[in-house]
Amino acid sequence: MTRRAALLLLAGLAGCAPQGPAPQPRYLVGEPYQMGGVWSYPREDFGLLQTGLAAVAADTRRGRRTANGEVHDPALLTAAHRTLQMPAILRVTNLENGLELEVRVNDRGPANPGRVLELSRRAAELLGIPAGGTAQLRIAVVTGPSRALAAGLPSAEAPPLQVAAAPLGAVQREDLA
Repeated sequence: MTRRAALLLLAGLAGCAPQGPAPQPRYLVGEPYQMGGVWSYPREDFGLLQTGLAAVAADTRRGRRTANGEVHDPALLTAAHRTLQMPAILRVTNLENGLELEVRVNDRGPANPGRVLELSRRAAELLGIPAGGTAQLRIAVVTGPSRALAAGLPSAEAPPLQVAAAPLGAVQREDLA
């Protein structure tokens, strides 16, 4: 192997090496925040059922960090929601054509306050929503898998407070005159 070929091979392999620690997703509810001029108050909600307009995420570049620490990939079935815990699994139904899909919420958004969900490029494509378009959707949290994710991922937030119950006393009986 020539010296030049060896250098090219090493340069190519160096580009494949991981750059820093791999991003680790985490469970996150988060603090209140303002986006698009509207305040949002995140909360844990395993029973959410909501209808409204959804948009396709305009950000098609791969690699940025999402709100819960994952790497954004527009080819994955992901979504952004303003208030849900992350990650959460949603069953999304396009009310205009009947197509249904499950996506993972891993980011905050959409920035437009008139939208309930922002879908990755691939999720929107599978639901029949064109790039730059919107659609009427129904979203519902899939409870079992969402609770499993919440229990199985580390959380950067303070652990829930343990509240001890008051000690139980014995009930005493007494006869009255």
